[in-house]
Amino acid sequence: MLDVFLRYLVIFVILPALLAASVYFSVHLHWPQLHRLGEGWRHILVDRVKDGKMSNFAAVATIIGGNLGAGTIAGTALAIAIGGPGAIFWMIVVAILGSVVKLAGASLGVFYQEKQHHGRCVGGPMFYMLKGIGSPALSICYCVFLVGASFSVGNLVQVHAFTSSLPSCGIFTKVACILSFIIPVTIILSGGLRRFAAFMSCSIPLMGIAYIIACFIGIVMLRNRILPVIWQIFCEAFSPAAAGGGSLGILLAQTLQAGISRGLFATDIGLGLAAIAHGNVDSSNMPLPQHAREQGIIALLAPILVAALCATTGVLILCAGPNLNQGASQICVDTFKIAFRSPHAGWLIPLIIYCFALTTILGWAWFAEHTFFFLRKNRWRYYYRIAFITVISVGAFMQTSLPWTIADVCINGLLLSNLFAIFHLRRQVISIHSDEMEGVVGRQGLEP
Repeated sequence: MLDVFLRYLVIFVILPALLAASVYFSVHLHWPQLHRLGEGWRHILVDRVKDGKMSNFAAVATIIGGNLGAGTIAGTALAIAIGGPGAIFWMIVVAILGSVVKLAGASLGVFYQEKQHHGRCVGGPMFYMLKGIGSPALSICYCVFLVGASFSVGNLVQVHAFTSSLPSCGIFTKVACILSFIIPVTIILSGGLRRFAAFMSCSIPLMGIAYIIACFIGIVMLRNRILPVIWQIFCEAFSPAAAGGGSLGILLAQTLQAGISRGLFATDIGLGLAAIAHGNVDSSNMPLPQHAREQGIIALLAPILVAALCATTGVLILCAGPNLNQGASQICVDTFKIAFRSPHAGWLIPLIIYCFALTTILGWAWFAEHTFFFLRKNRWRYYYRIAFITVISVGAFMQTSLPWTIADVCINGLLLSNLFAIFHLRRQVISIHSDEMEGVVGRQGLEP
């Protein structure tokens, strides 16, 4: 029943809202996702962590690290299993078209950021919901969804995906898996922003490049199937397989729901996480509107990069043709076994999922801690960390579908509340990215 409700929520509420916001900002900002990506690359390539503060490069790495988990590998396999090959097409569409929504959120997160007593800049949807809209209730609601998502999306799903990818996982193996997450998460989170930013900046590029290389090798080994698979993706995105009559619409709805929900899961478009990450970048060296504009353009990169990883994973799965009537992680394991023609190649998936899951767990924990910065309850962060680390052990023993269902509920809540706030402040976003208003503070409502 809940799955049916979520499906119709995506099709009839979230999809129209996301499309409306994406098209609105794309038109009014002149399609920045198509011609401003180069500018975003220039900003991050010349920037590094300084004085223990969050840099442009670290902000993008944090966003990507928060996505490179089960949403990239197991989530892509799940999308194909539920919605067929056409779901990959919709994952890519959501990433490209919806990236401008991430630009809007990141710009607002920076524009309404505040510098707290310890000298650290913090921002995010909860800040522009309170300071921009003037709605404490909406900001608190967002905080609740964010903490809930950190326990599900950023914790239970990741640990469960990793343990499910192992060929055999008895009680001792599960305990070892739990410790392999708890120890590094405790060490890195206890080191503060400096240690967290340094770890994400170093690990994310290495993991992403290594994974892309592995996938491309597998695709090359199955190169005779590439063109038929790409044609199948485009065909089934709009006309699902040889179904007839009334069932055609049902299958198309499943394709859309699987591709869009997994695309949202994998790229966090509209969830507001980019606003939190970029809201931590210090703005003392330039006017605030100019800084907000720059961070918004940089935020375009993360969803497109993650979507590229998802698309590569999807093409490899379809080329390999594993049995889709099994768990998402096992689909990926079988994919690598088939692609590399070796039963030992399946061990690549647990290793990759572990690395991606670790960065995702760290990223979501770090995002959720900003709710306590917003509430000015900094000491509560330590209690949250204890609870978060404790829940890691639960993910290894959870049932197959429950973590994903909880994750979808939390993601939809984050998405709806944040989309409402962004659209409410749409004129502010347009003013920030207007050429004639660049660098102007205190005029026409640009002062937060």
